[in-house]
Amino acid sequence: MDFKWVPNALTIARCAFAGLVIWGIWNAELSGVAAGAVTPDMPPEDLLRHTVMQQLWYQFALLGFLSGALTDFLDGYLARKLKAQSRFGVWLDPIADKLLVGAALLGLAMVLKTWLIYLPAAAIIGRDVFMTWLRTTPAGKAVVDPSNLAKWKTGFEMAAIIGLMLPLAFAPADMASDASGATPLVFVIGSYMLVGLLWVAAALSLITGWRYIRATRR
Repeated sequence: MDFKWVPNALTIARCAFAGLVIWGIWNAELSGVAAGAVTPDMPPEDLLRHTVMQQLWYQFALLGFLSGALTDFLDGYLARKLKAQSRFGVWLDPIADKLLVGAALLGLAMVLKTWLIYLPAAAIIGRDVFMTWLRTTPAGKAVVDPSNLAKWKTGFEMAAIIGLMLPLAFAPADMASDASGATPLVFVIGSYMLVGLLWVAAALSLITGWRYIRATRR
């Protein structure tokens, strides 16, 4: 039986997982205080129900992102194993990667609402959109990626996104505070480290993008 269609199917699935990530986060937000679903005078049982539903939607979004990241590994591995490389797969694979990362970054920006997320997310998404267009031009098609920094960028992106999504999915809001209502130092330090990883990923995105642009001019 011919399974050469599987790598492309996984790449297409990654695009679908990107949609599920943003859908999950959107529904989680609709279940929270900001959307008016939770009010101060709400009965405890209703408050608990909304809290549980919000956390389940965040878990759904995280599962979508992890599943999409898994297809990123599997489609490349199977394409080599089955000798099923195709022009369609080569074209769609980087687009699917960018859709998955972009959906997660938009979702995190929607939830965390801080310029510490807005700026690196905008830099990464803007660079990815520009690079997708550039690779469709004759000059862009002729260039091979000039460095391995893109792999480091992807690693930092994945670590930061997963790290920032994990507390939303598995730690209720009251776990982030101690008995006095203050946020534990370890939680603060961990959050800033993850945001720092995202800023590093954004810096690497801009550097690799600039190197690619220079390579197209040679």
